[in-house]
Formats: sequence, structure tokens, C-alpha cells
Amino acid sequence: GKIDVFDVADTLSETPFAAFKKGQLLEAVVVQDAVGDDLAAMKVRLSIRPSALNSEISAQDITDPAIMSVADLSVGQIVHGFVKQTSAVGCFVALGRNVTGRALISELSDEYIRDVKSAFPAGKFVAAVITNVDIGRERVSLSLRPSQVGATTGSGGEKKRRLDQIEVGETLKGTITRIEDYGVFVRPDDAFSTGLCYVREIADSDAPVDPKALYEVGDRVLAKVLKVDAANNKLGLGLKSSYFAEGSDDEDSDDEISDDEISDDKDTDNEESEIAESNNDETGSDESDDEAAESSDEESDASDDEGDSEVNNLALAVSGGFRWNEGEDDEAGSQASASDADSDASDDETSSKAKKNNKRSKMQKISQDVTADLAEQAPRAASDFERLVMGSPDSSFMWIQFMTHYLGQSEVEQAREIAERALKTITPREEQEKMNVWVAMLNLEHRFGTKDTLDEVLKRSLQFMNPKHVYLQMAKIYERADQIADAERMHKIAISKFSESCKVWVLFGLLLLKNDKIDESRDLLARALRSLPKRKHVKAITQFGQMEFKHGEPERGRTVFEGVLGTYPKRVDLWSVYLDIEISSATRQGLDAADPNGRCWEPTRKLFERVVSMKNSSKKMKFFFKKWLKFEKDHGTEATVEHVKQKAREYVNSLGA
Repeated sequence: GKIDVFDVADTLSETPFAAFKKGQLLEAVVVQDAVGDDLAAMKVRLSIRPSALNSEISAQDITDPAIMSVADLSVGQIVHGFVKQTSAVGCFVALGRNVTGRALISELSDEYIRDVKSAFPAGKFVAAVITNVDIGRERVSLSLRPSQVGATTGSGGEKKRRLDQIEVGETLKGTITRIEDYGVFVRPDDAFSTGLCYVREIADSDAPVDPKALYEVGDRVLAKVLKVDAANNKLGLGLKSSYFAEGSDDEDSDDEISDDEISDDKDTDNEESEIAESNNDETGSDESDDEAAESSDEESDASDDEGDSEVNNLALAVSGGFRWNEGEDDEAGSQASASDADSDASDDETSSKAKKNNKRSKMQKISQDVTADLAEQAPRAASDFERLVMGSPDSSFMWIQFMTHYLGQSEVEQAREIAERALKTITPREEQEKMNVWVAMLNLEHRFGTKDTLDEVLKRSLQFMNPKHVYLQMAKIYERADQIADAERMHKIAISKFSESCKVWVLFGLLLLKNDKIDESRDLLARALRSLPKRKHVKAITQFGQMEFKHGEPERGRTVFEGVLGTYPKRVDLWSVYLDIEISSATRQGLDAADPNGRCWEPTRKLFERVVSMKNSSKKMKFFFKKWLKFEKDHGTEATVEHVKQKAREYVNSLGA
């Protein structure tokens, strides 16, 4: 017989079978007969619920009564169940042996959830409230939001209130989780629901207010409750200073927020904020965060040392404007798979684009006026830099040059103060500019500070910026200083926190290969394939194959590409990358110069022969013939060029036949 999770006890739990052992004698009752003629395969349904074994137990003593059909449910009823499946639109929850309910994604939590599947994996024990029952269609709608289920504490055990327990006029402490042109969203510390403060309720001034200029995501605020709509789950808040003018001294002292408290809130809300990433690193939403530009980062350090020039100081290397991936774009151009790095800008950025351009044009005019006398000579004194940063307050390049000026005079503390000023001055929307300053601070502390000061800056940068980018940049700093063990430590932290990111695996593998840890790098690929989503497997394998060509064994790299192309023979991007890496490998090793007869190019020519002999669309074939013709013009002879043209003519004639 079979005992379902719903037939174990009258009170459901997260681990219903934890108390049972193999061979244990149980008393059970048959609740469903076996079906079928095959005696060996026949199984009956059993129940060991106390209420099923003893009919004298009253219904009041049963916490979770057995749900046999949709008719046993009613709107408003609190039930428990187990998650069956989670998708991008919500999840299905098993409520009984034959009853399943659905909770839409908006009904899963009172707070923002970035990864729904990780938060609600299959088998998770949940509490839910019935919001709708359709007996005719046998459909049940659920809400898993703690505020609806009746929870009194948050995920961390802190006390929380439902919306109907909040009164108009009371004061709430909270954290800003999102900023829009029309207002700011505030999550109260002791409530499940997030409130909205419209722009007209932010300041007492009659002049237009820009909330993005006043607040940043993660700021702690004091808010007045202006409206409570429990039916529609809406909470209206006000931030005007006049709302708190009559507050006592005690209220003021309570409103003081410690650094640790701010740090915790910043770290939490940073997951909700959308990080605007530079074109030199990654673009797009977090879902496509590896898809867009990771392929251009696989050898970032090889170009870092070339792109970073030193200005009176080895630590900062900032004259390139912190273009960390300067040499990688050409390499990424050979990978057609990286061509979908289209920016996934938000609606907010689109709507404010015109305003942003106007502000920039005004700023440029100010910069030209203020720094007119500096146009023909480089800044030399602190006053020159002050005028420059006044004209371009959002330019990280200017601020970093200012820092370098003080470091050149061995005034490290002054350089630190300039960095802090830069972080406070640069507008919150310029995320990449701020990231540049944070990296400059990490470089500064690594070169001139102590381990404690470096750890402190690293901790702060993780709170305010994208943690994955920070860990990878810190790993690069350690690698440039030949502190390989520390670089590996940063990569391991990044992998543990962002195991579904192809980029973190590839960069760690590159570090291992460049330090002759070939076996460890190959083992890392196997680990990566176990952690990465299947849609990223091809990318990871091909990038590790390219690294084998450049830093490992080219023959193993060929084996990797042959294996992938055996599975995906029609992938034009993979063929293109394979051909490019073969050509660059021979050129880099100097085989073309050492072989005047051109025999070193035979493997590449065989690849071209293979790909043009395959059945592809005319558009793809044209791409490969043009690529082959260019290759022969660069590395072949007149005879090989004519051979390609003849092959192309034969293909065209075959189409007309």
C-alpha cells in the first residue's frame, strides 16, 4: 500500500515521514481500493491519520482536515500544502491527494522575489489562503502572501503587521526599495505591505521635485501613513518634513539609524534595484545578464594590463578611464553568439532619456565655460581639479584623476576624502560611474591601506554595487598583484553566490589556466555544467574551449569544439568561433611565419571545406564563403583564392539546378 503525505497526520508538517523507519509496524486504514487486474502492480491507498483510525476524534481537534475534492474548500480558508511546480507566472500547490491549487506570482509574497523558482522549489511546505473556488471547473486560486495567510513575523523572525492593522496618521520607519518619476516605494520595517509616496507628498516646496535626485534605493526614511486601503492592498505614505514638525525629542532619537542597520537594509534592497551596467561589461536584465556580454570578459585580465596606464602611481592605473575590457571587444566580435547583447533598458530610462540628454548638454556647457583656460594645459593643482569636477560632477574619470593627483604627492588620506566626495556627488543613476570610483578605492586600499581598510571598503562596495561585479574586480586586483591565492578566494566566493552565472565560472577557469592549473580548470568546467542552466552549457563549453586554445592545449580545445559541433552542427556562431580561434592560434604561435609553404593552414582549410559542404541556407553559405575568401587573401595564394571562388560558383550553380 501507499501512504500519501496528506495521510500521515492531522497536522501537516514540512517533514511528514521523518519519524518513521524501515520495518516499523504501522496501523493504517484503507482509504482507496486498488485498481487493475495485475495483482503484482496493484497498490491500495492507506492512511495513518489519527482521525481516520479513530472516528471519535472531533473535527475541532484536526488542524488540517483531509481535502478530498474542490468542494471541501471555501474562500478565506487557511490550508497547508506542498509546492508541485513553479514557473514564471506562479506555482501549483498540492492541497490533497487529488486537489491542486494555483497561486499567481503576485500572490506568492509581500516582498519582491528575484528568483521565484529558488524561493518556491518543488516539495516546499507552504501555508495558503483560498481566494477563489470554481467547483464546476475544479479550479482553486490561492494566495501565499504572509499578510493574507495571517502570519505575524517576517522571514527573519521580526514582528510584522498586516495592512488592516496599520492606522492612518501613524509614523513608520522604512527603507526605500524603488524610485520612479511619480514617487518612491517604501517598505516599512514592521509591515508586510510596501507603501507608495507620491512626488507631491515628498517635500513641502511648491516647486517640482525630482525624487531620484533626493533619494537612493536603500535610504532609510521616516514616513507618515496617509491612506490605508486593505481591500486593494494599497498603502499611501508621506515624507514631508511638516508631517513630523510636532514630533518630540524622543521620536528624533528613535529615528537615528546605526551604520550596521543601514548596511543591512542596503544589502537587502540592492537585490531589488536594477543595476545600470556599462557597455564594457554587461547589459540587460539579470536574466540575460550572462547572455549579453560574458563572452567578451573571458580574457579581461590580458587586456587589463595593457589598457591601464600609470599616472605617477602604480596602484590606480586610471588614465584609461577604467575601461577594464578594452582589449576584449575585438575578441568578442568573433563570437556571433554574443551578438544579442541588446540593451534591455527599463521603461523608466526610456521615458527620462530626453531629460537626461538636456541635463548632459547643460553640464557640458558649464564644463566648457568653467574650464576654458584648462583646455590647452593639463590640470596641475588641486584648484584645477576642483574646477574640473565642478564642471563634470558625474565624471568618475575626473574624480579618479583628482585622487591620482594626491597620491602622486603621497597624500593618501586626501585621496580617500576625494573618493568619498565622489560617491556622494555622483548622481545615483550613474551606477557605472560610481562603480569606477569604488574600484579605484579598492585599488587604493590594496596598494596603500591595510587589510582592515581594504576589507571595510570591500564590504561597503558590496552593499551599494552589484556584488558579482565587485567580487570579480577584486579578483582582478589580486591577480595583477600576483596574489593568486586571494584571487582564487574571490572567485570561489563569486561562484558560491552566483553559480548560475556563466561569467564567474569562465573567469575562474581562465585564472587557473593562466597559472598552469590545467587539471583544476578542467574539473571546474564539469562543476560549472552541473550548476549552470542548460541554456548556458554551450556557451560555457565553447568559452572553456577557446581558453584551452590560448592558455592550455590547442588539441584539447579542438576536441571540445568538435564535440559541441557534433551536437549542434547548424550553429553558424559556433563554426565562426571555431574558425577564428584556429586562425588566431596559428598566428599567435608563429606557425605561419615558420612555415612558408603554408602547411600550418591545412587544418583551417579542412574546416572551411567541411562547413561549406554542409546543407545550410544561402545566407549562411554566403557568410562562410566570404569568410573563407578573406582568409585565403590574407594567408593563402592566388591558387587557393581561385579555389574558393570556384567552390562558390559550384554552390551557386547547384542552387539553379
